[in-house]
Amino acid sequence: MHEHHDHHHPCGGGHCHSCSGGDHQNMSFTDKIDLLLAHWIEHNESHLEDYKKWAAQARKEGMDEIVELILAAMQQFKEGNNRLRQAKQILEMG
Repeated sequence: MHEHHDHHHPCGGGHCHSCSGGDHQNMSFTDKIDLLLAHWIEHNESHLEDYKKWAAQARKEGMDEIVELILAAMQQFKEGNNRLRQAKQILEMG
């Protein structure tokens, strides 16, 4: 259960994920992918906060195996975000 979904979507609140409509219609592909990379990083970080909270609660309930799996998932999200940041850096250097 995702407790919040109040983060900003680059296309104005909806889940367009393609930026093919609205104000983004006239953007270059480079600008769109740059915007999406920033959004995906922010989105993943918001989920990391949820995972951290739920892992702490699971630890209080003695669910050690669940905690370890959540922590492993968190690490993979962090690694994914590092790759997204690298992509954004490459894009910005180009």
